[in-house]
Amino acid sequence: MTALAALQARFLALVTTGRGDPRGLLASGELGIYAHAYGARLLEALRGDHPKLEAALGAAQFATLIEGYVAARPPSSFTLRDYGIDLPGWLATADAPPWAADLARLERARVEVFDAADQVALSRDEVAALPPEALAALPLRWLAASAVVPLAWTVDDTWSDLEDDVAPRPPTPTARVVLVWRRDLAVIHRTLEADEAALASAVAAGVTFAEACEVVARFTDEPAARAIELLLRWLEAEALAPTARSTPAQDDHG
Repeated sequence: MTALAALQARFLALVTTGRGDPRGLLASGELGIYAHAYGARLLEALRGDHPKLEAALGAAQFATLIEGYVAARPPSSFTLRDYGIDLPGWLATADAPPWAADLARLERARVEVFDAADQVALSRDEVAALPPEALAALPLRWLAASAVVPLAWTVDDTWSDLEDDVAPRPPTPTARVVLVWRRDLAVIHRTLEADEAALASAVAAGVTFAEACEVVARFTDEPAARAIELLLRWLEAEALAPTARSTPAQDDHG
């Protein structure tokens, strides 16, 4: 390690962890300014990504938890956009309310969906043009700007109450699944019924429409009708990705 690299490493350790020998760098007060700015900027970034988590926890507890997260998971990327990726998993093992990880997971999914690449959604007209055998084989996939989020707590209700500026319902331990997607510039999420949740998870892994009917058959005696109902709902939401098989083949010799 060169002398310059060693000096930079010492400075980084002092600013980010408070550990090391400050002699020969800056006065201790000046180092404190840098250290405070470092922590404050990370707190600000995570506050921006997790406003509902901060509101549900309270500013003081949120700041304390983020301080612990910063100490345990220092940034490793050049961009703060990625810094909160590990926060839900860290909260699950931290001294935090048991629902905090789920609320962080939901908010993180919304961040990822907002930033995801644009795609043209599969349209109802494209599906309607398919013959029955092609519909059965139609691969169903979510858009890149979508996420299926399993939750163990009712933090989706808490999120909605905070968004509506009403007293939030305390999260309760009830399993559910939330679909998050983007339409234009708006990020939307919706809590799914049991059969829709099962199918949404299957679509995330990749299924054909015929296989989707098999998933729904576990919940109803009319799986084809219910699968079509859910397919139309997702097409209307513009949440499904197009596929090469979703449009009729073109005649190259036209």
